[in-house]
Amino acid sequence: MSQTLLCVDLGGTKALVAKVTATGVIEKRYFDVDGSASKQQTNDFLCRIIKQVVDNTCIGIVVGVPSMVLMETGEVIETVNIPNWKNVQLKQLLSTHFKLPIRVHNDANCFAMGEFTQGNFKSDTNLIGICLGTGLGAGLVLNGRLYTGKHSAAGEFGSFSYLQGIIEHFTSGQFFINQGTTGKQAYQEALANDAHAQRLFDEFGKHLAHAINHVILAFDPDVIVLGGSVAQSSACFLPSLHIQLAKLVNPVILQSLDIRISELGDDAPLFGSHALFINDMAYEQSLGASYA
Repeated sequence: MSQTLLCVDLGGTKALVAKVTATGVIEKRYFDVDGSASKQQTNDFLCRIIKQVVDNTCIGIVVGVPSMVLMETGEVIETVNIPNWKNVQLKQLLSTHFKLPIRVHNDANCFAMGEFTQGNFKSDTNLIGICLGTGLGAGLVLNGRLYTGKHSAAGEFGSFSYLQGIIEHFTSGQFFINQGTTGKQAYQEALANDAHAQRLFDEFGKHLAHAINHVILAFDPDVIVLGGSVAQSSACFLPSLHIQLAKLVNPVILQSLDIRISELGDDAPLFGSHALFINDMAYEQSLGASYA
C-alpha cells in the first residue's frame, strides 16, 4: 500500500480521523468530543482515536485543532470550545507516543488550504475559508500562500466584538443553541416549511453577512468558501445573506467576489492537513533540517 498521512480534524463536538494521500481519503472514522473533558482526558482521547486508525503506511501525523497554536513548537495555546484543553505540548506528546513526525495546525487553516489545493485556482488567488461549526473560524490563503500569523490567530473573525457578544455567537451553531434549538433541528424544520425556523435562518444569514463584510474590509479576497456543519444548510440562509451583503458592500466589490459553499465537505481539512505536512517537510529539507 502507498504511503499515507494520519490526519485528525478535531472540533468542539466531533473529531474526524483518516488516512490521506494527495489524491484521496482512504479511511475515515468519526468520534464524539466531550467539550467539558479535562486536559488529560482530552489528551488521552486524542491518542486513543489516533491509535485506532494509524498503521505502518502512515509516515506522519497531522492534527488540525480549533485553537491558537504556537507554530514553532506545536503547542496548543487555548481552545474556546474545549476550555480545559490549553497550554498543551501536543507535538511533543504525540511524537513521544507514536514515534512519528507530527505537525499541529489550526483547523480553519487546514480547511482553507484544502479548498485552495483541491480547487482550480490561480496561484496568486486570495482565498478565505470560513468554517461554520461549533464556532466560526477562518483560514487565509493570500497570494496562494497560507498566512497564519505567529500563533495561528490570523483569521479569528469569530472572536470580533459584535452586538452584545462576539461574531461566532450569531454565525455558528451557537446561534441556534441560544435560540433553544440546534442547527440540525432548525434545518429539518425549515425544510418542512416551518416559519419560525425559516426566520431563524434569515436572521442567521444577515449576521453572517456582517461577518463577511469584516472579511472583505480586511482582505478584499477573490474567493470566500463556506464550510463546516452549518454550511450544509446553506440553501436556507444564502438568500438573506446575499440581500444583506448588497446593503453592506460596494457593488463593484461584491460583483467580483466569488462566495461558494464547499463541495469537499469533511475532506477539505484533511486534504489541507496533508498539503501543509508536505510543505513543511519540503521547507525543512531545503534548510537541511532533520524532519521530526
